[in-house]
Amino acid sequence: MKLIPPLLLLSVTMLLSACTPHPASGVWQTTEDNIYGISRLVVGFEGRANFVTTKLDNATWHCFWSATSKQETELNCKPSTDSEQEETFILTINDKAMAELRHDAKLVAIFARQDENPSPKD
Repeated sequence: MKLIPPLLLLSVTMLLSACTPHPASGVWQTTEDNIYGISRLVVGFEGRANFVTTKLDNATWHCFWSATSKQETELNCKPSTDSEQEETFILTINDKAMAELRHDAKLVAIFARQDENPSPKD
């Protein structure tokens, strides 16, 4: 009987620690123009992300993201114009609520975190 309270406490602690969102989740606004024409990146809590490229192909990119480290995520994305095409982007977040998006090791855009919910409940 004495073992049950510590196990319950340990279980609750593990559940609460697993609920912390990754630093990449959020709404990101670009700080300057970029060659892809991206102005905003939305990284939801549930593992989905999206952005629009206006200068390349005028497509909405739908992505699934996964954390590769505490400060980095990999976005596997498909454009709305070609569901067979898949591209990988890397989003790296720093301590100042800024992020860099890279594609094929090239810097695509620099973002600042916005105070918005990326997964609003309508």
